[in-house]
Amino acid sequence: MRPDAAEAFLSWLDTAPAENGSHSREWGDLLVTVEKDTYELRHRDDHGAAQATLTEQDAETFRWFVRTDDDGRFRPFAGERSLPTGWVLPGLNARELLRAVAAVYPAGIEMWADEPAPVSFRDVAARQTGMYAGVSDLSNTELDNLTTAVCGNCAKRREWEDGDGDLSADTAERAAVATQTTTSDLPCREPCSFVVAAAREILATDSIDEQRPDQPDADVPPGDLTQPANRYRVRYRQARGVTQISD
Repeated sequence: MRPDAAEAFLSWLDTAPAENGSHSREWGDLLVTVEKDTYELRHRDDHGAAQATLTEQDAETFRWFVRTDDDGRFRPFAGERSLPTGWVLPGLNARELLRAVAAVYPAGIEMWADEPAPVSFRDVAARQTGMYAGVSDLSNTELDNLTTAVCGNCAKRREWEDGDGDLSADTAERAAVATQTTTSDLPCREPCSFVVAAAREILATDSIDEQRPDQPDADVPPGDLTQPANRYRVRYRQARGVTQISD
């Protein structure tokens, strides 16, 4: 990690409002607490839990631990709101903290510190080749439904838009709401590879007229977009015409 980005992040942590003699900040689904000369890292849902009730993780193997969710399923993208809970990394020095945070959200600190201009979906789609070249054919409405399905289950704050400036009033309103679904300080300034892969699968297989499951199958891996009962394929269909979105 670049020293300037690391220094900016640590300074941001140190200036968090004090509570009971410590300073805490949320970073996506992480909770970082500054305790005198060390740091503690845990899932934000475990805020307030006694440290003794949490399982202490090994900082050296932490990056492997966060690749799966509480049920042992592979997490298909870093921001997915499936980060395992019930763990803690106590007594970290600055280097160990930065490495652990980067294990959960790669390049997140640099992206936050640099504040690069957001890259639209259309710009990302235009540079795709091979099997992904056709994702630029995704309509604005399809893209809106896709971001509801995928980005609506992401701990990052989406800052990129479709890039067309050609949204209907209804679609524009829904897109604005979707963009504001999280107040996370962790930014997403460009569509991730999972969004691009999901766009390809929607265009290739998800026909409006074809009967598809209306609930996800827990046995289907979240990252297997080829399966109609995949979590994100179902969430897309629900965004297209059903108000209730599945977990």
